[in-house]
Amino acid sequence: MANTKDTLIIVPASAAMDECKNAAGRVLGADATYGLDMATPADAATFAAAQGYTVQAYTAATAGISTVDTTGVAAGEEFFVTLIDVTNGRRQFPRKTFRGVSAAALATTINGAELEVGDSKAYTCTESAGVLTITYPADVICKIAANEDSVIDETTPPVFTVGLTAAAAAELVANKVTKAGRTNRVGFPVIEPNVYATLGLAVGVNYDVLTKQIVSAVKFDKNVGASYQDVENVTIIIADGASLTNT
Repeated sequence: MANTKDTLIIVPASAAMDECKNAAGRVLGADATYGLDMATPADAATFAAAQGYTVQAYTAATAGISTVDTTGVAAGEEFFVTLIDVTNGRRQFPRKTFRGVSAAALATTINGAELEVGDSKAYTCTESAGVLTITYPADVICKIAANEDSVIDETTPPVFTVGLTAAAAAELVANKVTKAGRTNRVGFPVIEPNVYATLGLAVGVNYDVLTKQIVSAVKFDKNVGASYQDVENVTIIIADGASLTNT
């Protein structure tokens, strides 16, 4: 049996390591349990190695690119391309079919389109000599269907973001705040902490992610007659490229 808890620690872009905050916005101060005493200050990778964390240093995504060669399509046949977003591995995938009287017209239809309205995942497409070049949105895996006589080739496989983009960091922290119990059971308005002003995130700043599991020694609960351990899953997000120091 184990008592498990999740801990999120935020190191703002402009703060020292011992000025980091938790998901409730409280400044933690130096804490040897999490390595915040900064025995080895430098950067995220050095800190992670010294304190036993696994680090995912931020690296931007590489967008996937595919080409669709339509030169073999029979004259007079309508051109079409179907884009299928299979990123999430679900049984039902967002998809959309685009049609045009020519390869150039088809490219114009695809360029800037989203598979789901408002999802902010726009595809880009250009055409040259009957060949469409389709670039996926970042962090998207796309499958393509087209006319039977066309030739489809994925020239650049997509590579996902490592670490957290600025938007993903804001979403993660906001979700952690909700899980911390900031819910309203009475009916009165509840003002959530601002992830920027209160919790220390910076607009437009990406984050490295450090994770570590801390397991206590075996304990014994005499009330139930069983042994147990405390397990803490710690996540530290550090502004990408920040120099880590103490104050």
